[in-house]
Amino acid sequence: MSRLNLDDYQIGAVLGVGTVGTIYAAIDKRTGQAAAIKRLHPTVSRDPLIGARFRREMLILQRLRHPNVIGYFGGGEDPDGNLFYIMELVEGGSVRDMLGAGGGLPWQVVVTAGAQICSALQCAHNHGIVHRDLKPGNLFLTRDGSLKLGDFGIARDVSASELTDEGLTVGTHAYMAPEQITGDASISGKADLYALGCCLFEMLTGRKPFIAETFPQLFEQHLRADPPRPGHYVPGCPPELDELVVQLLAKDPNARPFNAREVQGKLFQLMDRYELRDRPGHLVNEATKGDVSAGTVGDVGRRMLQRQIAARLGGKPRGDVSWGRLAAVLAVFVLVCVVILLTKR
Repeated sequence: MSRLNLDDYQIGAVLGVGTVGTIYAAIDKRTGQAAAIKRLHPTVSRDPLIGARFRREMLILQRLRHPNVIGYFGGGEDPDGNLFYIMELVEGGSVRDMLGAGGGLPWQVVVTAGAQICSALQCAHNHGIVHRDLKPGNLFLTRDGSLKLGDFGIARDVSASELTDEGLTVGTHAYMAPEQITGDASISGKADLYALGCCLFEMLTGRKPFIAETFPQLFEQHLRADPPRPGHYVPGCPPELDELVVQLLAKDPNARPFNAREVQGKLFQLMDRYELRDRPGHLVNEATKGDVSAGTVGDVGRRMLQRQIAARLGGKPRGDVSWGRLAAVLAVFVLVCVVILLTKR
């Protein structure tokens, strides 16, 4: 585990506060590189279990080098003995922030984001890591529309000893698989796939698949209620995507897709199918008209995501080029050059 000195970083604004730690913006004084620091609260830093989980999280992030997983730079202890680690700074907020600002997202955006989530999950599962807390608040966005999975604080490493008592329920109630609720000791990556179904449903509809006034009522729905169909709330949702979400929300882990790569493959197939249906030439329909004018489903989803991030943060998305405006500027430039040449004659 790379050990860093906290004094090498200029700590800035608070980015988030959790039950056990705080995340700060920071600048590496040596390189000027922007970063984020996750630091345990002094009140819990001496707790053996919390400390062990935090160290486990650092070891997990060190292993998971992937474009769709939050980058890890190293960690250590501050002069007071409080644990911390340094990670990449992601400026686009989270999927939860985006849903809170505007409700459900266009299906093209959901498919694009979902494929990236699957890539991160497959990487984790290949390394024997079950996230166990997949939710919109742990899906972070860059300004260019890339998605990063973060917060592995309660992740399970199947190759190491468990840090949670057997039979104890851990996770966020609204996204927990039935086997996670019952504390199944053999929990696998299929639990993350169930949480992925919950996330995709919420991203499409702007609401969680199961809603209740109490935790027991919510758990009862996860355990026994038929999963709702996103197409019931979003008429324009492709039937293939509707069916995939329902399959992910299956009560029986064996009824869900085999792994995250299979889910990603189905999302790519959906992109290709709708590209062929709506093209050749341009992919333009009521959902995309006035936003982008051309590209595959993946291109459309990415650009729409970039625009939504930019609208929430202010400013234009990086790499966003208005070709009409560029052509107008070029025409004016050519005209000015012609006028100059004529006046010199």
